[in-house]
Amino acid sequence: MRRVPGLSDRSWVKDRLQRVVKHTGKVSLRRLSTCVGLSLGAMVLAVAVLLFGFGGSILNRYGKAKAERAVALAHPGYALRIGDLDYAIGANRLVAQSVTLSGTNAMLKVGRISLTGVRWGRLLWGTVALADVLAKASLEATNLEATFPQAHYAIRCARLRGSVPGSNLIAEATELRSLVDDEAFFAAHLFRTPRFRGVAPECRVLGLAYGEWLQGKSYRARSVHFSRPSLDALINRDKPPRPFVKSPLMVHEALAAICQPLQVDSLSITNGHLAYCERLAVGAASAVLTFGAVSMSAEGIANRGEATAAVKVQAQGDLMNAGTLKVQMSIPITPPDFSFHYSGSLSAMDLTRLDPFLDLAMQTRIKSGSAQQAAFDIEVTAGQARGRVRGIYRDLVIAVLDKQTGTAKGFDNRVISFLANVLKLRNANAPDASGAMKEGKVDYTRRPEEEFLEFAWYALRSGVLDVISH
Repeated sequence: MRRVPGLSDRSWVKDRLQRVVKHTGKVSLRRLSTCVGLSLGAMVLAVAVLLFGFGGSILNRYGKAKAERAVALAHPGYALRIGDLDYAIGANRLVAQSVTLSGTNAMLKVGRISLTGVRWGRLLWGTVALADVLAKASLEATNLEATFPQAHYAIRCARLRGSVPGSNLIAEATELRSLVDDEAFFAAHLFRTPRFRGVAPECRVLGLAYGEWLQGKSYRARSVHFSRPSLDALINRDKPPRPFVKSPLMVHEALAAICQPLQVDSLSITNGHLAYCERLAVGAASAVLTFGAVSMSAEGIANRGEATAAVKVQAQGDLMNAGTLKVQMSIPITPPDFSFHYSGSLSAMDLTRLDPFLDLAMQTRIKSGSAQQAAFDIEVTAGQARGRVRGIYRDLVIAVLDKQTGTAKGFDNRVISFLANVLKLRNANAPDASGAMKEGKVDYTRRPEEEFLEFAWYALRSGVLDVISH
């Protein structure tokens, strides 16, 4: 090595050692940094390869089993079964090909479920609430079916979509059906029981407060809309009514029974269909009363509010495809007792169109009669209904039918029909020269066993019968 002029041997050696140490330190640090970088890169690459190549295996062998055990431990008596899982990292989407949740009295089966936008890291570390974990989540599920064997009912939904950021929930092709036929359904009940069938092609819930719902604070939505729903109700009057034990809940009582605050600004139905049927004997034909082109809107649905707060309802439908029935209701949210107000009107219609229901349900047939218009206004206070019914009609003639044959033939039936038409029935009602006409009086007290709509109909019917009676 070349010696630097001016330096002693000791100084020269010391200088050379310092340079070597300095140079060696730099090389070691560079090498260390390189090694660390390569190591981290290798780790990231390994994790990526693991997730892309073996993520499905980890989810299906470990994650799925852990979730199923967690449900069994947290909810004894329930069992969760999850089908094949797949996770797409780029889209942050978890897909389950099937999910089944079974309990002692119910079972839920779902086809394909896709869940995106979940903050999995926060969920795994358990540092935040579920509402925050799902703050950006969206759900899409197909072929949902919930079965309730003891009640003999099932609910199906072809497709369910929900978005937490969008605050919406959309259900398509939803169906309520019985698990058995009508005869088996009624045979399973000792007493009179309604059987329901319903279809809702689409239901949209907008402005849904997912955060408050997930935290168990409240149930709030801006609007709920049903498009083209249909409901079919059948009552088996061949069996005795259920023994009275407890009065059914009225609307305000049902709302008050919900613990968390409930608020739905508006609920609406467009182009619906309703069929109410009564069966008097096993295997016999049913009396049928229908409402077509049903539209309804309800505003202010809530279980909290001021003393003056009320649910406002407006509805209309074509009665037996013959006349348009309109109804308005105002139902207080927090009344001190069972009180509400309702009114409505019926357009001109041929009254004989009611015979498919009256023939079987009341053994009475309208042989002729037409209504020009009708209206009613009823106030209910503490379960006591008072009001009036106005009806303009003409040429009303009825016949009493034989319970066995279902016809008006026979001397007894003809005599009863004659007496009913001559002595009891007012065959026409119209304003006189001064504009005065008979009005029906409503004065009806609710019976403890009556449902809300049942009571409303019985009160209205009392006024209708008063109009047509002498």
